[in-house]
Amino acid sequence: MLKLVGAIFVMLNVASVSGSCIEKERQALLELKSGLVLDNTYLLPSWDSKSDDCCAWEGIGCSNETGHVEILDLNGDQFGPFVGDINETLIELRHLKYLNLSWNLFSNSYFPELFGSLRNLRFLDLQGSFDGGRIPKDLARLSHLQYLDLSDNGLEGTIPHQLGNLSHLQYLDLSSNDLAGTVLRPLGSLSKLQELHLGYNQGLKVYFGGEWLSNLTLLTHLDLSRLPNLNSSHVWLQMIGKLPKIQELKLSGCVLSDLYLLSLSRSLLNFSTSLAILDLSQNAFSSSKIFEWVFNATTNLIELDLSYNIFKGTIPYDFGNRRNNLERLDLSGNVLHGGSSMESFSDICSLNSLKLDSNNLNEDISTILLKLAGCARYSLQDLSLHHNQITGTLPNLTIFPSLITIDISNNILSGKVPDGIPKSLESLIIKSNSLEGGIPKSFGSLCSLRSLDLSSNKLSEDLSVMLHNLSVGCAKNSLKELYLASNQIVGTVPDMSGFSSLENLFLYENLLNGTILKNSTFPYRLVNLYLDSNDLHGVITDSHFGNMSMLKYLSLSSNSLALKFSENWVPPFQLSTIYLRSCTLGPSFPKWLRSQKYLQRVEISNAGISDVVPVWFWTQATNIRFTNISYNNLTGTIPNMLIRFSTGCQVIMDSNQFEGSIPLFFRSATLLQLSNNKFSETHLFLCANTAVDRLLILDLSKNQLSRKLPDCWNHLKALEFLDLSDNTLSGVVPSSMGSLLKIKVLILRNNSLTGKLPFSLKNCTELIMLDLGDNRFSGPIPYWLGQQLQMLSLRKNHFNGSLPQSLCDITNIQLLDLSENNLSGRIFKCLKNFSAMSQNVSPNKTIVSVFVYYKGTLVYEGYDLIALLMWKGAERQFKNNKLILRSIDLSSNQLIGNIPEEIGNLMELVSLNLSNNNLNGKITSKIGRLTSLEFLDLSRNHFSGLIPPSLAQIDRLSLLNLSDNYLSGRIPIGTQLQSFNASNYEGNVDLCGKPLDKICPGDDEVVPEKPESSPEDKKPIYLSVALGFITGFWGLWGSFLLWKTWRHAYVLFLDNIIDTMYVFMVLNATKFRRWLRGLLVNFSFPSFTLAFIYCSQKFKP
Repeated sequence: MLKLVGAIFVMLNVASVSGSCIEKERQALLELKSGLVLDNTYLLPSWDSKSDDCCAWEGIGCSNETGHVEILDLNGDQFGPFVGDINETLIELRHLKYLNLSWNLFSNSYFPELFGSLRNLRFLDLQGSFDGGRIPKDLARLSHLQYLDLSDNGLEGTIPHQLGNLSHLQYLDLSSNDLAGTVLRPLGSLSKLQELHLGYNQGLKVYFGGEWLSNLTLLTHLDLSRLPNLNSSHVWLQMIGKLPKIQELKLSGCVLSDLYLLSLSRSLLNFSTSLAILDLSQNAFSSSKIFEWVFNATTNLIELDLSYNIFKGTIPYDFGNRRNNLERLDLSGNVLHGGSSMESFSDICSLNSLKLDSNNLNEDISTILLKLAGCARYSLQDLSLHHNQITGTLPNLTIFPSLITIDISNNILSGKVPDGIPKSLESLIIKSNSLEGGIPKSFGSLCSLRSLDLSSNKLSEDLSVMLHNLSVGCAKNSLKELYLASNQIVGTVPDMSGFSSLENLFLYENLLNGTILKNSTFPYRLVNLYLDSNDLHGVITDSHFGNMSMLKYLSLSSNSLALKFSENWVPPFQLSTIYLRSCTLGPSFPKWLRSQKYLQRVEISNAGISDVVPVWFWTQATNIRFTNISYNNLTGTIPNMLIRFSTGCQVIMDSNQFEGSIPLFFRSATLLQLSNNKFSETHLFLCANTAVDRLLILDLSKNQLSRKLPDCWNHLKALEFLDLSDNTLSGVVPSSMGSLLKIKVLILRNNSLTGKLPFSLKNCTELIMLDLGDNRFSGPIPYWLGQQLQMLSLRKNHFNGSLPQSLCDITNIQLLDLSENNLSGRIFKCLKNFSAMSQNVSPNKTIVSVFVYYKGTLVYEGYDLIALLMWKGAERQFKNNKLILRSIDLSSNQLIGNIPEEIGNLMELVSLNLSNNNLNGKITSKIGRLTSLEFLDLSRNHFSGLIPPSLAQIDRLSLLNLSDNYLSGRIPIGTQLQSFNASNYEGNVDLCGKPLDKICPGDDEVVPEKPESSPEDKKPIYLSVALGFITGFWGLWGSFLLWKTWRHAYVLFLDNIIDTMYVFMVLNATKFRRWLRGLLVNFSFPSFTLAFIYCSQKFKP
């Protein structure tokens, strides 16, 4: 493809600079810019209305002879990305021969049909710039077109048969779209076609009739990956076999299997000797016979990709018995475990690259490398073994003299980084293991080393020593990437200006401390600098950044650094990402950010800024995709501006002092967190008469919102998360809130909302969490509450009536809080339906998973869902995305009757609060089956009878309250029940036993007194003791004084006794520490915390 593009460039015969351009075309370009750049005035700065020579503008090439614009290159990777519209002024550039608009974010609502008017085009690249539409038929009018790339645009519909008229076409890429239908025969008329890419269109099928594919005799590259019907016929494969110049064939993900290929006679398929690259990845091959089939079908194969198939164990194929030219072999993503496979690979004497990632290799690394010590070790340049279970210590790697890249990351390696590294090595990746120590001195002499990745290990050497070892030789001049993040490296950051080629430096999440020296500088070529999550101190000034004009990504978050730059300092760099959380930037808003025109991600939270956000910050925000300015002291109002955030933008402004109205342009964000401010007006933001298709998460909690909720929620149809808690909202919930059909989390807690819930909320069928607590809602609990609910809180309201039977249908419920209402009647017996409380849930699964997508891209995952639990009149908060808390709270109502025995089915229940009701009868013995229970409050009811002995079997119970009932008899004996404070049993007159002071009947029997003996009776005893002491003392010590050998033997005996006791104590102390550590790990966080609080209160003086 590169040769083809180069040939087209030569053919065009254009110059990037000539005299002056055609005025009509100059005006067309200026209009084109106005539609593309929108508010991003920093894009295309050379396209200036004051400049007459448009041929000198970036991305423009004009003809040497006519002066007409013939080249327009606005690819997003180099010049953009552009987010505006392509307007029709492009048609004025009628002499265009080369047009590249790839990798942009054009906002055109459809794929434009104006390109067919550019009749002179030879080259058209529109890859990855649009979001849907159909392939325009008028492209067939481009009779001179040689190169067409429409991939990655989400195009739908069929391939127009008119494309068969592009008789000069040499390159066609329609891959990675949503095309459907059948690949038509007219494509077979593209006789000059050299590359055809149709892969990753899962609705597209290959037409098997005729010889259309075999007519493409010049075809060298063919991609049919992920086409769904290839395994239903052999015709297409036979047609490919007739292509005389085919070099590369991609059939990834086509559901091909051993049976499919082996059922085809060898005589019917012989690929051309030109076939060099074959991709059969992501299929269902499992037998080693596939190798025999491949090497019989083609004799000159250089690259074979069989990754992500279903090979298991070993591959019993002898590569040494067959002469082949194989250079690259990929078997990643299978279930291989070494053995004869490795030894067989070592006999491929031409092998350059071997990839065995993501298998089940579990041998010692020395054993694995030894099995590769055949003739392949001399040719092997790229060895990839990451994501296996390889153990051991890395051996000397110089047995592979040609090795350039080795990746053994994500294994179980231990020990130190080896000294023996081949001089040819360019990339060493050993991240995510358990390596210790530091970097050997020998690394300094690796003159070819470009990338070193030792991140996520246990390296603990001083950073200065590690960098010194790398700088003693030529490695400091060649090294471009250094990844040492997530280790235990100590020391501070020294001067690194000697690393003249270093572009990426990752040192985050270490134990770096101390002060960054005033005169130290970073390497001037750095593009990425990540020092976050350490304990660095000191002041960063403009001198530290020197001439770092290439810096794009800067992260200093979670340190104790202060950034103090000169008043009018203009940085030499243009950052794309800046993370400065918890660094000191204030008190003024940092002015130097104004010069950063390409910022996409800004994190300056908790930065000590006490200022008003300047207008220019919001103006530049049109290109930002993530901004976090939370936890500062930012004040004032935000102006309402005619701007829009970029697609998928996340805006986090929690915990400031913003006030007034929320501006209209905030609607263009995807995530908007404005919690804990002083915003007081939302009407303009919510009720503007335009639909909002981007906003998915909205958090306005803890503000000063008052009055009634506006009745215009039908504009926010994409909203999935809404939190309006902790305001002073009043009135009823408007019916338009039922139009939030995609809402998953709705939190209106702690307001003054009244009335009944609108019936329209029944439409919100995707609700996972509904929290209406601490309001004044009234009426019965609605029967239509969503069956998908996992968290339901209606606490502290005025709901009345009995518990609706419909609650039994909420089988996924994990937190049910109906406390402090006026509910009456009995507790329903359908508790056994709560399957989420009766089944074990993985500790890694959050109680409420909120995955928010925008146009197929994951924008936000999870959220801090705060659950409030009442315990003895005090609220306790739990974050449920970090804790699986299954809880039922029906306290402070007017419920009557017994506790249903079905409660015993909820074996995963953590908290149960039924206090302050009118429940009566005996406490069911089935409650002892709740082995996960940590909180139990049955106080202030009318329970009678004995405390069930089964309650003593709940060993996790950390808080228990049975006070103020009519319980009787002995408190069951068990470690847990006796450890609680006596107040938890008070108010039960007939209850006895520890920890109460009341003694149970039968525990107060009188012990008979023994008669006192007289002094005369004790004289024989005293005499016997005295004689025994004298005889024993002199019998022992007299012997030691008289016989020397006895003394030595006794001293040796004492030494042995002491040693034995010491070993015994050490071993048992270690066992005790392990037992205690296991107890703390298994102890869930809330129970440990609450137990600690309980003990602190119990034993404080």
